[in-house]
Amino acid sequence: MKLEDIEEMIREGRNVEEILSAVNWKEFEEKVEEIFQRHNFRTMKNFRIKTSKRFEIDIIAEKGNLLFVVDCKQWRKGRYKLSALRKAAEKQIERAEAIKQSLIGLNKRVIPVLLTLYDEGIYNFQGVFIVPLFKLNSFLLEF
Repeated sequence: MKLEDIEEMIREGRNVEEILSAVNWKEFEEKVEEIFQRHNFRTMKNFRIKTSKRFEIDIIAEKGNLLFVVDCKQWRKGRYKLSALRKAAEKQIERAEAIKQSLIGLNKRVIPVLLTLYDEGIYNFQGVFIVPLFKLNSFLLEF
């Protein structure tokens, strides 16, 4: 499904959560990457880094001195979401720290992000931005 097709469905009255709940995780990540690219970010998907541990980052998006470290969560609605988000945010902090360590000497602001399909009502946890997909555009415009 192309981003243009999604935009057309939204214009027809469907919401983005409904549309993207039908795609698999890989397509979900591709759509998130496309949005960053439309904002002129250079992106890399499934970035791997090894420090004392191995990490995989769904998307790294870079523009100027900004480096977004993005983990995409296409979770369905359900119970225990808040605790799962907190655990995911803690892991994202680790990933962002690993990236910061690898960038020593470079002037980059590393920004950890959890990108969710649904609005979970929590937008920042210990410095990790939790951004629902439908707010990604405005989130990027604010940076």
